[in-house]
Amino acid sequence: MDATVSALPATGNFSLRRRFAVTSLLVIVGIALGLGWLLSEMLTDRMLRREGEVSMEFIRNLLLTDSSAGFLQHPESPVLRQRFLTSMEHVSSMTEPVRANAFGGDGRVIWSTDDGLVGRRDEDNDELQDALKGELVVHSGTVGSLNDKQEHQGLSRQTHYYVESYIPVLAPGTRQVIGVIELYKVPVQLSAAIRDAVLQLWVACAGSAAVLFLALNGVVGRADRVMREQQTRLAESQALASAVELAGAVAHNLRNPLASIRSAAEMLDGATHSPAEQAEHRDDIIASVDRANRWITELVRVSNAAQLPLDPVKPTPLWRDCLDELKSEMKRQHVLCQLQEGDAPAVRAHPDMLRQILLSVLANAIEAMPRGGPLAIGWRTEGEELQMTVDDGGVGISDDARHALFRPFFSTKSGGLGVGLALARRTLLQWEGAIDLSARTGGGSRVTLTLPLAGAQGVH
Repeated sequence: MDATVSALPATGNFSLRRRFAVTSLLVIVGIALGLGWLLSEMLTDRMLRREGEVSMEFIRNLLLTDSSAGFLQHPESPVLRQRFLTSMEHVSSMTEPVRANAFGGDGRVIWSTDDGLVGRRDEDNDELQDALKGELVVHSGTVGSLNDKQEHQGLSRQTHYYVESYIPVLAPGTRQVIGVIELYKVPVQLSAAIRDAVLQLWVACAGSAAVLFLALNGVVGRADRVMREQQTRLAESQALASAVELAGAVAHNLRNPLASIRSAAEMLDGATHSPAEQAEHRDDIIASVDRANRWITELVRVSNAAQLPLDPVKPTPLWRDCLDELKSEMKRQHVLCQLQEGDAPAVRAHPDMLRQILLSVLANAIEAMPRGGPLAIGWRTEGEELQMTVDDGGVGISDDARHALFRPFFSTKSGGLGVGLALARRTLLQWEGAIDLSARTGGGSRVTLTLPLAGAQGVH
C-alpha cells in the first residue's frame, strides 16, 4: 500500500470571534428586518381588517333597522330612497369618512356623497368585484398615492393615511349580495395607533436582535478565548517536546564525534608517534569535526528555511551537480543512475536550498540500495506544477518507517540526524509544494517532489 506524505497550505491567523461576530450580525439583522417587516404587515392588516369588520356590522345593522337595504335593488323607489338617504345621513355625519358610495348589484353607483359619481360604473375596480362576491375588502395607502379609480376623482392630495372599505350588503334573511357600500376614510386615530404599534414592534425586534447577538457573541467569545488558551498551551507543549527531542538528538549524535576527537587527542598526548600515525589521528579529528559541523549546518538550515528568497530555478542542472557530488559514493555501491533527457521547466524555489533537498533525496535513495541497482530521475508537468520523481531499486522501507520518515529527528540510518527529509517537507510546504514517498511495484521506493512552475499564478 502506498504511503503519501504531503503538506497542507499554512493558514493565517483565524479569529473565530471576529468571524462569528460579522456573520451572526449579518444573519441576525437580516432575520430581524424580515421578521419586523412581516409582523408589521400582519399587524397593520389585522388592525385594518378589524376596523373594516366593525364598519361592516354598523352599516348592515343600520340598513336592516330601517329596512332601507332594498334601495340597492330598487333604486327607482322613492320610499326606499328616502329611507336610504336617512340612513346615509348617519354615515355622512361621521368625522372620518371623506366619501361614501353605494353600488348596486351591477356595480353602478346609485348614491354618493359626490353627486357627480351617481350613475357611473367602474369596470376596472377589482376590490368592488370581490365585494360583490360577498367578501369584505379593506384597502389602504397614502392619499398622495391615489390611483385613477373613478371613486378617487376629486379627492384632495393630502399626506394622510387612507382606508377604503368595500362592505357587501346582503338581502334580509339571505346570503345574496344586493349591493356594496364603500367607505373612504382618513382614520387619523387609527393611523396613529398603527404607527405606534409598528414602532413598538420594530423596537422589540431590534432589542431582541441585540440581546441575541450579545448572548451568542459572548458564548462564542468565551469559547474562542478557551480555544486560544488551549492552543497556546498546546504550542508550548509541542515546542517543549521539540526542544527535548532536539536536545536528545543533538546530544546523541554529537557524542560519537566528540568521543572520537577526545580519543584522537589522547593518543597524541605524551606519546611518540610516527608521522603516519599522527596524520591518521589528525584526519580522525578533522573528520569528526566535519561530521558534527554537517549536523549543525542542517539544523541551521531548518531554522532559516522560511526566510530564503524564491527565484526561478532550473532543476536539471542541480540534479547533475548532485549526481557529480555523489559519483564516488554511487560507484562504490554500484548504483547506476539514469537522468531523463532534456531540461525540466523552471520552478519557483531557492537554488541552494533546492540543491540541498535534491542531494538529501538522492543520498537516501543510494543508502536504500546497499547492494547497488538502478536509480532513475524523471519529471513531468501537471497543470501549473512540476513533478520530479526519484525511483530506486533498493530493499524498500516498512510502512511504519515510511509514515515516520518525514518526522523531525527520525532516521533509519545509524548516526543519522533525521532532519534531511523533514527539512525537505517543511521547505516544500512553504514553497506551496509537496513531497510524497510511495512503494514501487516490484520493489524499491519512489520519491515525488512537487513544485509550482516559475510562471504559475499561485506562486508568491
